[in-house]
Amino acid sequence: MALLALTVAAAGADADALPPVDAIPASVLTPDRHGDPTVTALWSASVEAELARDPERSAALRRQILALRPGDIHTGWRLARDLMLIGESLPEDDVAARLPVFEEARAVSTRAFELDPRCPECCFYRFASISRVATTRGALRSMGLVREAGRQLTTCLAMPPPTWSDADWNHEQANLYYGAAVYYRMLPDNWWAQNLLGLRGDRREAARWARRAVEVSPDRLDYRVELGIALVCVGEAFGDGAARREGLEWLADVDQLPDRMDTDPVDRNRAEEVRLEPGSACGNARALKVE
Repeated sequence: MALLALTVAAAGADADALPPVDAIPASVLTPDRHGDPTVTALWSASVEAELARDPERSAALRRQILALRPGDIHTGWRLARDLMLIGESLPEDDVAARLPVFEEARAVSTRAFELDPRCPECCFYRFASISRVATTRGALRSMGLVREAGRQLTTCLAMPPPTWSDADWNHEQANLYYGAAVYYRMLPDNWWAQNLLGLRGDRREAARWARRAVEVSPDRLDYRVELGIALVCVGEAFGDGAARREGLEWLADVDQLPDRMDTDPVDRNRAEEVRLEPGSACGNARALKVE
C-alpha cells in the first residue's frame, strides 16, 4: 500500500523517503509507522488479508489494533471500509446480518471523524455507512439518517478530497465522487424530499459526480456503470437524447472491463438491465429498493 501523495520529491531528497511521522496527516498515517512491533505485525497481516480479498480477517485484525491504539485515525476508516465490503457481500434480503455490520462501520468511522474532522476518508466512510444503514433499514423508515447522510456528504464535498490510493484503480477520491453520484440520483427530486429532508435529489448533479469518478479511475467498472445509468436517467427524466445515447454507450463499454470488486458481476447485470429498459435507470441501484 503506497502513500502516493506523500512521497518526498524535493530536489536532492530520496524519492522513496517519507516525511517524519509528525508531518503525516492522521488520515493516511498507517499504524505501523509508530514503531510498536505488535501493531506493526497486526497491520502487516491485515494488509495481506485485504490483498487476498478477505475483509473479515482484515477487519478482525484492525479491531485488535484499535484495542491497542483506540485513537488511530487511519485504522478507524480502514476498518469501516472493510466492514462496508463485508456488508455488501451479504445477501441483500438478510437485514439481520447486514445491519449490524453497517452499524459498526458507522460507529468506527464516526469515532475517527470526531477525532480528526479534517480527515476526508473518515468523512466519506461516515457518509457511506450512514447511507447503508438507512437503505438497509428502509429509506422511508430512516428519514433522519437520510438527512444526516446528506449533511455529511455536503461536508465531505466541501473538504479537500481524500488522498489515499491503494492502486491506480482504487482512489478514495473517486469513491467519494461515486458515493455522491449515487446519493444525488437516488434521492427523490421533488417537493416532499425538500420539505422533509431539507434537500433533494439532482440527476444532472449525479451525472456530474459520476463523470468525475470516472475521470479519476477510468477503468473502474462500477464507476462507469454509475455514469452510464446516471446519464440515461438524465435522458429519461428531461428528454435529453444526447445524455441518453451517451449513457447507453458507457453501459455497452463495461463489457470490456475486468472484474476487480466482488460487486462487479452485480453491476454488469445492472448495466444490462438499463440497456434493455432505459426507463428503469433513475431507480436502478445495487441494493436500494425505492419505496
